[in-house]
Amino acid sequence: MKGNWPIVLFLAATIGVGCTHRQPFGKGETAASVPDLPFFTDDSTFTDADTLLLDDQVEDAPLPVSIDELFDDFVFVFEQSNHLQRQRIHFPLTIQQANGETHLMQQADWTHRSLFLGQDYCTVLWRNRRQMNLAQDPDVSAASVEQIFLHSRLIEAYDFERDSTSGRWMLTRQRQYPFEHCDLQGFLDFYRQWATDSIYQRQHVQNPMRFVVTDENEEFEAIEGTIDVDQWFEFKPDLPQDVLTNIRYGQSYQNAHRMILQVRGFSNGLQNLLTFQCDATGRWRLTAYEN
Repeated sequence: MKGNWPIVLFLAATIGVGCTHRQPFGKGETAASVPDLPFFTDDSTFTDADTLLLDDQVEDAPLPVSIDELFDDFVFVFEQSNHLQRQRIHFPLTIQQANGETHLMQQADWTHRSLFLGQDYCTVLWRNRRQMNLAQDPDVSAASVEQIFLHSRLIEAYDFERDSTSGRWMLTRQRQYPFEHCDLQGFLDFYRQWATDSIYQRQHVQNPMRFVVTDENEEFEAIEGTIDVDQWFEFKPDLPQDVLTNIRYGQSYQNAHRMILQVRGFSNGLQNLLTFQCDATGRWRLTAYEN
Protein backbone atom coordinates (compact mmCIF):
# COMPACT_ATOMS: atom_id res chain seq x y z
CA MET A 1 0.00 0.00 0.00
CA LYS A 2 1.03 3.56 -0.58
CA GLY A 3 1.07 6.66 1.52
CA ASN A 4 1.70 6.35 5.24
CA TRP A 5 0.21 2.89 5.69
CA PRO A 6 3.69 1.51 6.63
CA ILE A 7 3.62 3.65 9.79
CA VAL A 8 0.49 2.06 11.17
CA LEU A 9 1.28 -1.38 9.77
CA PHE A 10 4.64 -1.39 11.58
CA LEU A 11 2.85 -0.37 14.76
CA ALA A 12 0.35 -3.17 14.28
CA ALA A 13 3.02 -5.76 13.57
CA THR A 14 5.07 -4.92 16.65
CA ILE A 15 2.11 -5.45 18.97
CA GLY A 16 0.63 -8.48 17.29
CA VAL A 17 -2.50 -7.18 15.63
CA GLY A 18 -1.37 -7.99 12.10
CA CYS A 19 -2.54 -10.59 9.66
CA THR A 20 -3.79 -13.85 11.11
CA HIS A 21 -3.33 -15.61 7.75
CA ARG A 22 -7.04 -15.67 7.05
CA GLN A 23 -8.21 -15.48 3.47
CA PRO A 24 -10.16 -12.44 2.30
CA PHE A 25 -13.90 -13.06 2.37
CA GLY A 26 -13.20 -16.05 4.61
CA LYS A 27 -16.16 -18.16 5.64
CA GLY A 28 -17.11 -17.70 9.26
CA GLU A 29 -15.63 -14.18 9.42
CA THR A 30 -17.00 -11.72 11.93
CA ALA A 31 -18.92 -9.90 9.21
CA ALA A 32 -20.78 -13.06 8.30
CA SER A 33 -21.92 -13.51 11.88
CA VAL A 34 -23.36 -10.03 12.35
CA PRO A 35 -27.14 -10.31 12.80
CA ASP A 36 -29.54 -8.17 10.81
CA LEU A 37 -30.16 -5.80 13.69
CA PRO A 38 -29.63 -2.07 14.07
CA PHE A 39 -25.96 -1.49 14.73
CA PHE A 40 -26.66 0.34 17.98
CA THR A 41 -27.90 -2.88 19.61
CA ASP A 42 -25.31 -5.30 18.24
CA ASP A 43 -22.97 -6.04 21.13
CA SER A 44 -20.75 -8.20 18.90
CA THR A 45 -19.34 -5.03 17.37
CA PHE A 46 -18.37 -3.53 20.72
CA THR A 47 -14.93 -4.31 22.11
CA ASP A 48 -13.69 -4.45 25.67
CA ALA A 49 -11.05 -1.75 26.06
CA ASP A 50 -8.78 -4.24 27.84
CA THR A 51 -8.38 -6.17 24.58
CA LEU A 52 -7.34 -3.16 22.50
CA LEU A 53 -3.62 -3.63 22.07
CA LEU A 54 -3.00 -0.20 20.57
CA ASP A 55 -4.21 1.59 23.69
CA ASP A 56 -0.86 1.31 25.49
CA GLN A 57 0.91 2.72 22.42
CA VAL A 58 -1.46 5.68 22.18
CA GLU A 59 -1.32 6.51 25.89
CA ASP A 60 2.43 6.05 26.42
CA ALA A 61 3.70 7.80 23.28
CA PRO A 62 1.94 10.48 21.24
CA LEU A 63 1.15 9.40 17.72
CA PRO A 64 3.12 11.12 14.94
CA VAL A 65 1.51 14.10 13.25
CA SER A 66 1.61 12.13 10.01
CA ILE A 67 -1.15 9.87 11.35
CA ASP A 68 -3.62 12.59 10.28
CA GLU A 69 -2.21 13.17 6.80
CA LEU A 70 -4.32 10.46 5.17
CA PHE A 71 -7.67 9.23 6.44
CA ASP A 72 -6.56 5.60 6.01
CA ASP A 73 -3.65 6.10 8.42
CA PHE A 74 -5.89 7.64 11.04
CA VAL A 75 -8.87 5.32 10.82
CA PHE A 76 -6.79 2.15 11.29
CA VAL A 77 -5.54 3.39 14.66
CA PHE A 78 -8.98 4.77 15.55
CA GLU A 79 -10.37 1.30 14.89
CA GLN A 80 -7.92 -0.29 17.34
CA SER A 81 -7.79 2.20 20.20
CA ASN A 82 -10.54 2.99 22.68
CA HIS A 83 -8.32 5.76 24.06
CA LEU A 84 -8.04 7.43 20.65
CA GLN A 85 -11.75 7.04 19.97
CA ARG A 86 -12.61 9.03 23.07
CA GLN A 87 -10.07 11.70 22.08
CA ARG A 88 -11.28 12.03 18.50
CA ILE A 89 -15.06 12.30 18.86
CA HIS A 90 -17.03 15.53 19.05
CA PHE A 91 -19.19 14.98 22.13
CA PRO A 92 -22.07 15.13 22.44
CA LEU A 93 -22.13 12.99 19.31
CA THR A 94 -25.14 13.31 17.00
CA ILE A 95 -26.85 9.94 16.44
CA GLN A 96 -29.40 9.69 13.63
CA GLN A 97 -31.62 6.59 13.59
CA ALA A 98 -33.14 5.07 10.46
CA ASN A 99 -36.63 6.02 11.71
CA GLY A 100 -35.68 9.69 11.62
CA GLU A 101 -35.13 10.13 15.34
CA THR A 102 -32.02 12.00 16.47
CA HIS A 103 -30.36 12.10 19.86
CA LEU A 104 -27.05 13.14 21.38
CA MET A 105 -24.60 10.69 22.94
CA GLN A 106 -22.43 11.82 25.83
CA GLN A 107 -18.86 10.61 26.27
CA ALA A 108 -19.82 8.50 29.29
CA ASP A 109 -22.19 6.48 27.10
CA TRP A 110 -19.72 5.77 24.31
CA THR A 111 -18.68 2.13 23.85
CA HIS A 112 -15.82 1.20 21.57
CA ARG A 113 -16.86 0.68 17.94
CA SER A 114 -15.20 -1.79 15.59
CA LEU A 115 -15.71 0.04 12.33
CA PHE A 116 -14.49 -2.90 10.25
CA LEU A 117 -16.28 -5.51 12.35
CA GLY A 118 -13.11 -7.17 13.61
CA GLN A 119 -11.91 -8.13 10.12
CA ASP A 120 -8.30 -7.78 8.94
CA TYR A 121 -9.48 -6.33 5.61
CA CYS A 122 -12.00 -3.81 4.36
CA THR A 123 -13.96 -3.45 1.16
CA VAL A 124 -14.30 -0.16 -0.73
CA LEU A 125 -16.54 0.64 -3.70
CA TRP A 126 -15.36 2.84 -6.58
CA ARG A 127 -16.90 3.94 -9.87
CA ASN A 128 -13.55 3.88 -11.66
CA ARG A 129 -9.82 3.64 -11.05
CA ARG A 130 -9.38 7.40 -11.10
CA GLN A 131 -11.49 7.68 -7.94
CA MET A 132 -9.11 5.31 -6.17
CA ASN A 133 -6.55 8.11 -6.01
CA LEU A 134 -8.73 9.76 -3.34
CA ALA A 135 -7.43 7.27 -0.77
CA GLN A 136 -3.97 8.83 -1.16
CA ASP A 137 -5.11 12.45 -1.33
CA PRO A 138 -3.94 14.46 1.72
CA ASP A 139 -6.42 17.23 0.85
CA VAL A 140 -9.46 15.08 1.62
CA SER A 141 -11.20 16.79 4.55
CA ALA A 142 -14.27 14.60 5.07
CA ALA A 143 -14.72 10.84 4.96
CA SER A 144 -17.20 8.20 6.08
CA VAL A 145 -16.94 4.55 7.03
CA GLU A 146 -20.09 2.64 6.09
CA GLN A 147 -21.22 -0.74 7.35
CA ILE A 148 -23.66 -2.10 4.75
CA PHE A 149 -26.02 -4.76 6.11
CA LEU A 150 -27.15 -6.43 2.91
CA HIS A 151 -30.08 -8.51 4.16
CA SER A 152 -31.67 -5.90 6.39
CA ARG A 153 -30.90 -3.27 3.71
CA LEU A 154 -29.57 -0.84 6.30
CA ILE A 155 -26.41 1.25 6.32
CA GLU A 156 -24.55 2.42 9.42
CA ALA A 157 -22.31 5.39 8.64
CA TYR A 158 -19.59 7.05 10.72
CA ASP A 159 -18.85 10.55 9.45
CA PHE A 160 -15.42 12.10 10.04
CA GLU A 161 -14.16 15.61 9.38
CA ARG A 162 -10.70 17.09 9.53
CA ASP A 163 -10.57 19.88 12.10
CA SER A 164 -9.76 23.09 10.23
CA THR A 165 -7.53 24.40 13.03
CA SER A 166 -5.59 21.37 14.26
CA GLY A 167 -5.79 19.24 11.10
CA ARG A 168 -6.87 16.26 13.21
CA TRP A 169 -9.54 13.82 12.10
CA MET A 170 -12.66 13.79 14.31
CA LEU A 171 -15.82 11.66 14.33
CA THR A 172 -18.69 14.14 14.08
CA ARG A 173 -21.80 12.04 13.43
CA GLN A 174 -23.17 8.49 13.43
CA ARG A 175 -26.19 7.77 11.28
CA GLN A 176 -28.31 4.92 10.02
CA TYR A 177 -30.43 4.88 6.87
CA PRO A 178 -32.10 2.38 4.48
CA PHE A 179 -30.90 1.49 1.00
CA GLU A 180 -33.66 3.67 -0.45
CA HIS A 181 -31.70 6.74 0.70
CA CYS A 182 -28.40 5.53 -0.75
CA ASP A 183 -26.92 6.22 -4.19
CA LEU A 184 -25.66 2.61 -4.21
CA GLN A 185 -29.10 1.03 -3.85
CA GLY A 186 -29.29 -0.60 -7.29
CA PHE A 187 -25.83 -2.14 -7.14
CA LEU A 188 -26.19 -3.30 -3.52
CA ASP A 189 -29.47 -5.11 -4.25
CA PHE A 190 -27.82 -6.77 -7.24
CA TYR A 191 -24.72 -7.74 -5.25
CA ARG A 192 -26.76 -9.21 -2.38
CA GLN A 193 -28.39 -11.74 -4.74
CA TRP A 194 -25.24 -12.23 -6.83
CA ALA A 195 -23.11 -13.16 -3.80
CA THR A 196 -25.61 -15.64 -2.33
CA ASP A 197 -27.23 -17.29 -5.37
CA SER A 198 -24.79 -19.36 -7.46
CA ILE A 199 -27.23 -19.76 -10.36
CA TYR A 200 -27.86 -16.01 -10.48
CA GLN A 201 -24.13 -15.40 -10.19
CA ARG A 202 -23.38 -17.69 -13.12
CA GLN A 203 -25.90 -15.77 -15.22
CA HIS A 204 -24.21 -12.47 -14.31
CA VAL A 205 -20.56 -13.24 -15.09
CA GLN A 206 -19.21 -12.15 -18.46
CA ASN A 207 -18.05 -15.15 -20.46
CA PRO A 208 -15.13 -14.94 -21.06
CA MET A 209 -14.04 -12.40 -18.47
CA ARG A 210 -10.76 -10.55 -17.89
CA PHE A 211 -8.48 -12.16 -15.30
CA VAL A 212 -5.30 -10.66 -13.86
CA VAL A 213 -3.07 -12.46 -11.36
CA THR A 214 0.18 -11.33 -9.77
CA ASP A 215 3.07 -13.75 -10.18
CA GLU A 216 5.11 -13.55 -6.96
CA ASN A 217 7.90 -15.60 -8.57
CA GLU A 218 8.42 -12.93 -11.23
CA GLU A 219 8.85 -9.94 -8.90
CA PHE A 220 5.10 -9.48 -8.66
CA GLU A 221 4.61 -9.16 -12.40
CA ALA A 222 0.96 -8.98 -13.47
CA ILE A 223 -0.17 -11.75 -15.81
CA GLU A 224 -3.32 -10.92 -17.77
CA GLY A 225 -5.65 -13.23 -19.65
CA THR A 226 -9.25 -14.42 -19.77
CA ILE A 227 -11.21 -17.16 -18.05
CA ASP A 228 -14.62 -18.63 -18.75
CA VAL A 229 -17.47 -18.78 -16.26
CA ASP A 230 -16.60 -22.31 -15.10
CA GLN A 231 -13.02 -21.22 -14.35
CA TRP A 232 -14.38 -18.25 -12.39
CA PHE A 233 -16.06 -20.65 -9.98
CA GLU A 234 -12.70 -22.41 -9.57
CA PHE A 235 -10.69 -19.24 -8.93
CA LYS A 236 -13.14 -16.97 -7.14
CA PRO A 237 -12.53 -15.98 -3.51
CA ASP A 238 -15.10 -16.45 -0.79
CA LEU A 239 -17.41 -13.44 -1.04
CA PRO A 240 -18.88 -11.35 1.79
CA GLN A 241 -22.55 -12.23 1.83
CA ASP A 242 -24.00 -10.42 4.83
CA VAL A 243 -22.03 -7.22 5.36
CA LEU A 244 -19.87 -4.96 3.21
CA THR A 245 -17.78 -2.06 4.45
CA ASN A 246 -17.22 1.03 2.37
CA ILE A 247 -15.01 4.08 2.88
CA ARG A 248 -16.19 7.27 1.22
CA TYR A 249 -13.43 9.78 0.60
CA GLY A 250 -15.68 11.95 -1.55
CA GLN A 251 -16.40 9.56 -4.43
CA SER A 252 -19.93 9.66 -5.84
CA TYR A 253 -21.97 6.86 -7.39
CA GLN A 254 -24.73 8.72 -9.21
CA ASN A 255 -25.71 7.04 -12.50
CA ALA A 256 -22.86 4.56 -12.15
CA HIS A 257 -22.52 1.98 -14.92
CA ARG A 258 -19.30 0.51 -13.53
CA MET A 259 -18.46 -0.52 -9.99
CA ILE A 260 -15.13 -1.75 -8.63
CA LEU A 261 -15.23 -3.73 -5.39
CA GLN A 262 -11.79 -3.39 -3.82
CA VAL A 263 -10.59 -5.64 -1.00
CA ARG A 264 -7.69 -4.19 1.00
CA GLY A 265 -5.81 -6.07 3.71
CA PHE A 266 -4.69 -4.03 6.70
CA SER A 267 -1.44 -5.85 7.37
CA ASN A 268 -0.61 -8.17 4.48
CA GLY A 269 -0.63 -5.95 1.39
CA LEU A 270 -3.64 -7.84 0.03
CA GLN A 271 -5.64 -6.30 -2.78
CA ASN A 272 -8.39 -7.90 -4.84
CA LEU A 273 -10.44 -6.03 -7.43
CA LEU A 274 -13.79 -7.18 -8.82
CA THR A 275 -15.13 -5.02 -11.66
CA PHE A 276 -18.84 -4.99 -12.48
CA GLN A 277 -20.46 -3.37 -15.51
CA CYS A 278 -24.09 -2.39 -16.03
CA ASP A 279 -25.41 -2.56 -19.61
CA ALA A 280 -28.11 -0.45 -21.25
CA THR A 281 -30.84 -2.78 -19.94
CA GLY A 282 -29.75 -2.29 -16.32
CA ARG A 283 -28.16 -5.74 -16.07
CA TRP A 284 -25.03 -5.93 -13.90
CA ARG A 285 -22.29 -8.47 -14.67
CA LEU A 286 -18.83 -9.24 -13.31
CA THR A 287 -16.42 -8.40 -16.13
CA ALA A 288 -12.95 -8.58 -14.52
CA TYR A 289 -11.17 -10.06 -11.51
CA GLU A 290 -7.68 -9.06 -10.33
CA ASN A 291 -5.71 -10.34 -7.36
